[in-house]
Amino acid sequence: MYLPKFRLFFGLFLLFLASKAQDTTTYQLRLDAPVLDVPQNTQLPYFAPSTYQALEWSNDFYELGFWGIDKLGDKIFLPKTKPYTRSRKFWNGVFKYGTSLLFSRYFSELPIPLGVWAHEECHKAVLGVKGLHAKNGNWMLNRWDGTVYGLSDSSLNQLKGGSPDELLYSYVAGVQYEIALNEKTTLNDFYKRRSLPKNALLLYNAYYVYNYFKFSASSLSDSVKVLAPPHESSDPEERDYAGSDLTAWVYDMYNPKEAFIARDSFPGGDGVNRRVGFSDLSPEAQNFLVKQKNLSLLNFLNPALFFVNRIRVSSNFSFNAFAQYAPTHFGNAISLIVPMQYEKYDLLLNLTNYTNKNSGGLAIAFGLYNYKWSERFESDISASFWQQPTSFLDDTNINGGSLSLKGRYYFKTNFAGYLTVMAKTKGWAMSNPYLSSNVSLQLGVNYNLPCR
Repeated sequence: MYLPKFRLFFGLFLLFLASKAQDTTTYQLRLDAPVLDVPQNTQLPYFAPSTYQALEWSNDFYELGFWGIDKLGDKIFLPKTKPYTRSRKFWNGVFKYGTSLLFSRYFSELPIPLGVWAHEECHKAVLGVKGLHAKNGNWMLNRWDGTVYGLSDSSLNQLKGGSPDELLYSYVAGVQYEIALNEKTTLNDFYKRRSLPKNALLLYNAYYVYNYFKFSASSLSDSVKVLAPPHESSDPEERDYAGSDLTAWVYDMYNPKEAFIARDSFPGGDGVNRRVGFSDLSPEAQNFLVKQKNLSLLNFLNPALFFVNRIRVSSNFSFNAFAQYAPTHFGNAISLIVPMQYEKYDLLLNLTNYTNKNSGGLAIAFGLYNYKWSERFESDISASFWQQPTSFLDDTNINGGSLSLKGRYYFKTNFAGYLTVMAKTKGWAMSNPYLSSNVSLQLGVNYNLPCR
């Protein structure tokens, strides 16, 4: 039902096309710092960060890390007086990739705005939309253990009883962060050439999501359910609210009417054992989780993981194409994302299939990015139309979509301020914690450092 609308809008995009060359600038560093995001900064039980801020701030820290690795590799392997031989270039590349992979793997766990911190912030934001003030257990001012804590059993029981979809969304919002960051990174490194693309981060994030599913869909999750409680607080509010996110997600999807407080008692303390093991799932739920584990391998189908950031067809046309799997509150979303550059135009096409237990729906999205209206002003526009399952067990669909408009004004050549307005109807959208209709506004600054 949305195909005619898509043809109309995409046709309007094609009218913009002219005979100007693509941007060939190579960038060392690109920072995007959102300083205000409303209504999240005004409606959540805490001021910041919103999901968008968590994504961007963590991406900025990765940018700075990769920039430092890029500089360090050149300092070691790039001679000042001798020729830059093929051998030196090769070992420089090996050093940079190996170091950036180690950085992505181990520094992501630090209690600063990197991977695990942002993962937990995305859990927090979805809970915060429902008025629950959770704390990030991977933050230097709190603690360093990769949890989301500060919630009572009764508050989680009320959330499941009154807003089960929001509880389910909160479980998977964490791994959606890694998936969203990979999408952002792939698109950024496609549209803007980089001195050191974040290919290693893409590989690690895809592995992280798959490995989390692998752990959850095995007896290891049963072992942790037994081994972890002796090391947890006897106070329920000091314990992680979900335990293993993905087993809790599948358990509550298949048992929406069961009270949260009906879970097993916590050994040696008050309340319930929030951890759900693989053996706690019904055979049907176990098969579903194993299937999701296998589907998460789709996130490895990204040429940028294998150093192909763009496929150049001609001097004025390049493209790429990658798959994306994401667990959702109603099941999953599987996308084919195709960024394109035609002459000076940065375009995007996104086709998505949604699936719940017994049915599904489709979505189509498109975008025009980095469009220059003048030397100082450029804009992004994206729109999507969707037909989503209402919930995991409900075969009815939600028809809707979203529209995002972003304008950047360059105060200097590489320093800009921006304003984004994003509106969506009822339904799920990546990196947006609201399942209800919502209008959001973001203000921020952008800094780009090109190679000399």
